[in-house]
Amino acid sequence: MTSLSKTSRIGFIGAGKVGGSLAVAMSQAGYPVVAVSSRTPASAASFAERIDGCVPYTTLQAAVDAGDMVFISTSDDAIPQVAQSVKWREGQGVAHCSGAASIDVLEAAGEQGAIPGAFHPLQAFSSVENGVGSIPGITFGIEGNDDMRTYLGNLARAIGGNPVFLDAEDKPLYHLSGVMMGNLLTCLVGISAEIWEHIGYTRDDGVNALIPMMQAVAYNVETSGIPAAVAGPYPRGDLGTAAKHLNALTSQHPDLLPLYRELALAGLHLAVEQGLSKDGETAFRQLLNDSRKIE
Repeated sequence: MTSLSKTSRIGFIGAGKVGGSLAVAMSQAGYPVVAVSSRTPASAASFAERIDGCVPYTTLQAAVDAGDMVFISTSDDAIPQVAQSVKWREGQGVAHCSGAASIDVLEAAGEQGAIPGAFHPLQAFSSVENGVGSIPGITFGIEGNDDMRTYLGNLARAIGGNPVFLDAEDKPLYHLSGVMMGNLLTCLVGISAEIWEHIGYTRDDGVNALIPMMQAVAYNVETSGIPAAVAGPYPRGDLGTAAKHLNALTSQHPDLLPLYRELALAGLHLAVEQGLSKDGETAFRQLLNDSRKIE
């Protein structure tokens, strides 16, 4: 493998929020990001404008040729197509940024002598501006041979991240945890805020009311850990409150009844860790399971 270091030239295939955020962070950390190519020239140009010395190329091959290390930050489905569509050099590094895919999707590049890897930021990116600021402290899921792990691990640390090293069979569950905490948690915020529409307010009103609680939850988890940060009627053993929730959902929002019930059941063991008695756990399980009968 060509020795990769902080001076190795980096190219990007894909100019979206993830790739753009990573590229800016790498450049700010002193890594030379020299090339980018994307489906549209405009997105590649916008990407390159953020980084001194980065050239937008109209073809994937030109961007690959310019880099000693190439990051593919396209959609997951496009990664194998990119790997198959260009010529790779012996010893050239190539890493995709997918959390769920393993390095086997880069098989076409490996067959030509390139060294595959995976470099996935465990973060939700809403924009390049927000994304760059959200990188310090996040986890990077890394896959590859020893040399690739060393290079990508050093890169993750240089931009403020924490590397974890994964095997192929780890990737689906690793990515699932991120989707639950990112995409699905954001959906849960939206769903929770929409409940406010049933009490005379708007979803935006609900979001504004819940944001301070969301911030406190994050702080409590960070400072107190799990299960100490778990709060609410379940660790307190407030069976009557949970019954009121179920009755309200049954009469006013029955479509959310299964979601509420299954979340409560899935997390009930954390309430037990908090000190909920065995009798309390049994009573909650019976109450929640009985709600299935009224759907």
